Amino acid sequence: CAQFKPGQGMASLDYKRVVTPNRVTLASSLEFSPLSLESQLLVAAEFKLSRSTLNLCVDGSGHLQSVLEAKLGMGQGSPTINFSADMDHAKQQMRFGY
Repeated sequence: CAQFKPGQGMASLDYKRVVTPNRVTLASSLEFSPLSLESQLLVAAEFKLSRSTLNLCVDGSGHLQSVLEAKLGMGQGSPTINFSADMDHAKQQMRFGY
């Protein structure tokens, strides 16, 4: 999908691919300004496992984000736990949380 926003002077290109239905999805996004030559790139992936989901996102500056959501029970409405990580190579920062 391609879009151009003349008021902001920004253009964007988005791509999404379902590799395996209900299991693996890949996506990418490129936003750029033809006037100032600034750009931003994002690449993402989602992996759905039997009782958990893993989401990953990396941008063009080396910023990595991930979230793991795991179901603790087998039944409908069972509790879940989330683990997240955020790593920024440019700023030398790493964060981990739940």
